[in-house]
Amino acid sequence: MGEKALVEGLITDAIELIKNLDHSGANPTLVAWYFYEDADEWRLLIAGPEFDKHLPKNEALAYQKISEAISSSNIQSLSISLIKIVESKSALPKAIGFLIGTPPDGIVQANFSNTTLNGIFIKDMVILRSAKYNA
Repeated sequence: MGEKALVEGLITDAIELIKNLDHSGANPTLVAWYFYEDADEWRLLIAGPEFDKHLPKNEALAYQKISEAISSSNIQSLSISLIKIVESKSALPKAIGFLIGTPPDGIVQANFSNTTLNGIFIKDMVILRSAKYNA
């Protein structure tokens, strides 16, 4: 089982990061804490059109945008090493978008455990944003 206390302590900083990314124009369409059972760790998944345009060839630029958003705020517990940028059209964001939708600037806290969605097993996940993105 995931270390829920770890994620709960990081949710506030993740929400602050979302707001900073929105303010910078990056506007992520997906932000979710996802527990990778095989690695026994939580990662903050981020996707959106602003990040997609850098993947996969200029992935460093996508991470730089996030790093700048972290640095320009009072985020204490969240580091770039906890973040994983995923393409908006990959399987997990599409499955999450099918499950829950938020407004483009919306923030929620939807928790899921031991769920299978479109053939993807989700041990633990906390969705903070899952806005529709049509590319």
